[in-house]
Amino acid sequence: AILTAAREQWRQGYRSWMAVAPLNWGPSAELRSQRVIAFKPTRVALVEQAVSDDLGRSQGSYDEAGAAAKGFTAIEYLLFEQQKPLTDPKRCRWLQRTGQEIAEHTPTLLKNWQDFAANVGRSGQDGALYAKPAQALEEVVNLTLAGVNEMHKELSRLQQQKPELVTAQRSGDGKALVKAQFTLLQAVLTGPDGQSGIAALLAAKGQPAQAKALADATRAVAPALDKLPDNLARVGNSGREKPAVQALEKLLAQIEGPLAHTLDITLSFNESDGD
Repeated sequence: AILTAAREQWRQGYRSWMAVAPLNWGPSAELRSQRVIAFKPTRVALVEQAVSDDLGRSQGSYDEAGAAAKGFTAIEYLLFEQQKPLTDPKRCRWLQRTGQEIAEHTPTLLKNWQDFAANVGRSGQDGALYAKPAQALEEVVNLTLAGVNEMHKELSRLQQQKPELVTAQRSGDGKALVKAQFTLLQAVLTGPDGQSGIAALLAAKGQPAQAKALADATRAVAPALDKLPDNLARVGNSGREKPAVQALEKLLAQIEGPLAHTLDITLSFNESDGD
């Protein structure tokens, strides 16, 4: 019962993170949150070495270990793969320290984001982060594009990807995490009603057809994601990832084309473009 509860808490925590992770901006970037609490893929050998060395015995020893042995994916490995029993004190200590680090990181991240959001709201005023509101919009569009691009890359590679590199293959929670990831991108692009977010800006600029095209392309992604298997490592040669890949391609085309042109957005190179 305790293990079941711990697994459910992990699921809730990681899904919550994935629902805010796509925009690696502001405090998330400054605090390196993705690396600190959500490093992936799991480096099993490093987790096992940290456990073997009992680096969870104190905060000082825990800090000696690198980020690759920590975070949500390390917890997933310990809770779901269970190569050795969690009753082992060293494994328990490492699991507790890792969970504690995530818990301690979250309030700081939230507070910094609240302060950051207040400053962005002052764009164009003296002392604000952005001299013009359009600069903040350009950042958001580029980060949203990067988030959609990253999802597209991950899903399009599933057939060739090694199982150990597939998101949440140990817990089988991959589809739920990808869907959580898309909720933020959808909120930015169209809002929950399909008529707010960036789509509303297109409509306000006298481009209702473009706003509708963006809303349609965004709306098509969710049902396509529903066609994925719960465990993304089980895609195999089934082709079940293709509807989502195609839907994301169409959404990328809307962002890179009509949206960027109408809002006069300069699209920048991002880490998702590397290959």
